[in-house]
Amino acid sequence: MNPITALVGRNARLVFWRNFLAWQKYAVSSVAINIIDPFIYFLAIGLGLGAYVTLTGHGTLMQFIAPGMLGMAVMNAGTFDSCWGCFERLNFNGVYESMVTAPVDPLEIAAGEYLWQAFRAILYGTLFLAAVAAFGLIHSWWVLACPLVFALGGMAFAVPGFYVAMIVAIQEHLFFYFSFVVTPMLMVGGVFFPLDRMPAWVAAIGWCTPLYHAVAACRQLLVGAPTLQTGIDIAWLVVFTLAMMFVPRRVLRRKLGN
Repeated sequence: MNPITALVGRNARLVFWRNFLAWQKYAVSSVAINIIDPFIYFLAIGLGLGAYVTLTGHGTLMQFIAPGMLGMAVMNAGTFDSCWGCFERLNFNGVYESMVTAPVDPLEIAAGEYLWQAFRAILYGTLFLAAVAAFGLIHSWWVLACPLVFALGGMAFAVPGFYVAMIVAIQEHLFFYFSFVVTPMLMVGGVFFPLDRMPAWVAAIGWCTPLYHAVAACRQLLVGAPTLQTGIDIAWLVVFTLAMMFVPRRVLRRKLGN
């Protein structure tokens, strides 16, 4: 079995459904936490700093950071649970151990987790999109394609996050991933400022991140000007996710003894 086959299998959907049922117990707090954080950034920077800063060629600061905050919401949705939640399901509450005795193949567990993170990204991204719409920052029906970007972005962030959760020895080690990967990615992903005037090496690093492509695709869909570059950004997310899906295979089988 390969990760792509597992992704469309019945057991992956059952793993997804198990996570959904468990999530219902804390759904309200989960939604609030994942929406409030980017929304505070959106208001503080867009309304506060935006009163003093203009971006030549990019509209107002609020217009610029709105799709950036969408990307941030998707990144949070796909990263936090794939790291903290998956680590707990592996090490603390025996969820994965029970699944492999069902039996569910470890790759099907991973696939179910990817589907779950894609759902979370669609949910939180769409809710934040509604908040963006309230500020009159949506200018095209192309915005209806954003949930596709949310799903792809959620999976793109979930795969490496899941792998990190599988390899760290203790939960505190997850902070290294957030400090040295997630936070720097937020700084160079085109969320808060354009990269066209940054040094070439900074722009190159930003281009290599899934956040950059998720934000860029959302930005073009919000203003109603999708181009060939939009398709390239979406294709990048697809290729990155499919390639990374093969990475956790060995560590998964070792961890779950299957």
